[in-house]
Amino acid sequence: MTATDPTSGGPNVGRRDSSRPTPDDARHWITADFAMQVTAIEEVSGGTDVSAVVWRFVDDTGDAWAAKWTTRTTTTGTRLVGSMADAGLNRAPGTVPTTDGRRRSRRGGGRLAVSRWSEGEDAATVGLDLDGWHAYGELLADVHAHAFPLPPRRQGARRGIRRRRQRYRAAIRSLDARPPGDVRDDVLGLWHDARPRIALLQQGTTLASAAPGERVPCHGDPHLGNVLVEPDGGLRLVDWDEAVVAPRELDLHLVEFSVLFAPAAPDELAAFRAGYGPVDLDEHRLVRYACVRALEDLTSTMTTALDGSDEDRTEALRVVTGILAPTGSASLVEDRLRTALADAATRS
Repeated sequence: MTATDPTSGGPNVGRRDSSRPTPDDARHWITADFAMQVTAIEEVSGGTDVSAVVWRFVDDTGDAWAAKWTTRTTTTGTRLVGSMADAGLNRAPGTVPTTDGRRRSRRGGGRLAVSRWSEGEDAATVGLDLDGWHAYGELLADVHAHAFPLPPRRQGARRGIRRRRQRYRAAIRSLDARPPGDVRDDVLGLWHDARPRIALLQQGTTLASAAPGERVPCHGDPHLGNVLVEPDGGLRLVDWDEAVVAPRELDLHLVEFSVLFAPAAPDELAAFRAGYGPVDLDEHRLVRYACVRALEDLTSTMTTALDGSDEDRTEALRVVTGILAPTGSASLVEDRLRTALADAATRS
């Protein structure tokens, strides 16, 4: 884990407010809940997940650790990471239990977890060679093959890939209803210019799969920004807040349709697939997930561009234009979306 906070992934621009815990809060909680003495602590900068704060701290033995506080209520990620660790599957940084044996403590209206700090760098920054792409495929294959039971209660689990508190359909209606005359009419004009493409993506969310997909443990957001390249060359996944039991296409669509404005080359995809191993994927499900993800990211960042601070607006506009650019996730899925829609029409 690096100081650019690879624990947060994907475009999710927003403001941080005074209700978020401070390093002093974290120092107290870590000592009280995990019995660890903190000699130095700093907040990790660069994260875009407004529901979380990450700190790097050093204990009294000189070891470095990461502490993450989040208001997300799901526990699937922490349970999945713990289950893999218990099975000897080292695909995430090791975690520390609380003094009473829990994986996270409850503090400040959120949950706090501590894990080993990694000096690795995220793969989106340092890149992967073809061997790295092969290892990336093996990494996700190991996660998907792990024997992880379905949550005993399904409440709170994501249906599909919904990642925002406001559903994208409601956000689209809200953006469409914005009256002209706003001081940010240039931003609203960008939305209206993109509206035909958004309508196409909406069609993609209606694609039906040929059959129910096999449900496997999924990371939920395994793009290269959430893959750490360790000093020894090994790969680890971070930011498990989106973890869920779902069809494997939930994870794999992020490899096929990158959300980081840097599409994988054909030889990189081939290396990934070789590492992942043979599997039959549902094209309609892959495309549908990619459409939902693009719409979620477009609507959330466009809303921030209209309502956020000037600083937030700048970053949100960068993300919006990136999604719509030739290398953005909306553009990457469009050709295969049109093919899938044509295929669906011939079946009906």
